[in-house]
Amino acid sequence: MRIGEMSRRSGVPASALRYWEQIGLFPRVTRVSGRREYGDEAFQRVGLLLLARACGFTLDETRRLFAPALDGRRPSPRWEMLAEIKLAEIARVERLLTRMRTALETVRSCRCVDLDACGALALRELPAPPSPEHARSPRPRPRRAGRRGAGAVSARSSRP
Repeated sequence: MRIGEMSRRSGVPASALRYWEQIGLFPRVTRVSGRREYGDEAFQRVGLLLLARACGFTLDETRRLFAPALDGRRPSPRWEMLAEIKLAEIARVERLLTRMRTALETVRSCRCVDLDACGALALRELPAPPSPEHARSPRPRPRRAGRRGAGAVSARSSRP
């Protein structure tokens, strides 16, 4: 089938099919008289790419799923690994959305007379933001030699 028919059958614009081929998500397609000719395996690949998109995978994540170095191995472990990462990301976004909903509901019911009172209310009623996973005490960063600043000489000016 040609690209127009593939596009109609899959619902994917022809430009996306060409792009997927260009970036390596789609195997090179046989050309007959300069026109792409797609087989059933290409239609199945489009289905997999649409499934990956529906799961929320980025093009880069999808590329990892179809990495040529992984050919010949079962796809299940790859799907499982990427799914675990994506599920953790979804859980993080869900927590963020819950905090946002709580904040918006608090603001919507606000009867404060000024913004300072709203801030005090927020400190009392909103859940505390999650602590960073790798929290460190803030330390001033030492200045590195070679940084341009007052009196610094650029590397170019010292060349002959």
